Amino acid sequence: MKKQAGFTLVELMVVIAILGILAASGVGFLTKYRERTVGSEATVMMKQLLEAQIIYFLGHDEFFPKALENEIRVWNNGADPSPADQQRALDALKVSIPVGHLLDFRVYRNNLDTAGSPATVEITSAGNFNLFPGVPRIKGTVDKTGKITGPTAF
Repeated sequence: MKKQAGFTLVELMVVIAILGILAASGVGFLTKYRERTVGSEATVMMKQLLEAQIIYFLGHDEFFPKALENEIRVWNNGADPSPADQQRALDALKVSIPVGHLLDFRVYRNNLDTAGSPATVEITSAGNFNLFPGVPRIKGTVDKTGKITGPTAF
């Protein structure tokens, strides 16, 4: 009988099993690196928003949003921010909010009745993942002396 060239069924099953094991182990790493990447981006955006709050305070003697507004939320459940929200943040803080990311940005003053009360920035994951391992959201605060506290996990 003449021997045919090719692979046996056992050899193919071994290769598929090895590829399956490698793929299964890679998913955990992918999730961890995604969290780190999104968390790093959130940290950078938080620092930019807090520094923009300082610049706004230097020009207006109060933090944005003004006393007439409760907060500015520039992301809603992972959907792209509306052009009006993007423009409002750009006009007030001169910060461009990134589009196409699953982050929820919230900027508010801690006490609307007191001019110069600390401003807070919260960034939350709008997806089903954490910003950092075990951390779904971060918060940072800036006071009227320019002291930035954060980002801290909460």
